Amino acid sequence: MSKVVGANVLRTAKLEDAYAKAEQDVRDTMVVSATAQWHEDQNAKSMSKSLIRKRDQEAIAKERQAGANELLVRRSQRLAELYEAEREQWEKELSDQGLVIARGR
Repeated sequence: MSKVVGANVLRTAKLEDAYAKAEQDVRDTMVVSATAQWHEDQNAKSMSKSLIRKRDQEAIAKERQAGANELLVRRSQRLAELYEAEREQWEKELSDQGLVIARGR
């Protein structure tokens, strides 16, 4: 026990002051959070539908172009594989008949 008279009152007062400051900090943080949320909501609402539609159309156009490019690459690859397979088959058929393709002429 403390020998100073009223030490417990002083300690309780300090503790109450610390709690009051912490509660005020929490309230201030909640106000800032609510204000930030309000600004985010207003920003989202302020975007007009035409801007959203335009952004979506641009994204769709980019995706469509990327798909077309990928399809072109795949088709080119498959066509090259087909030509190679047909060349090998044709060379085999000629080889079976005792003929060869003259290369480098």
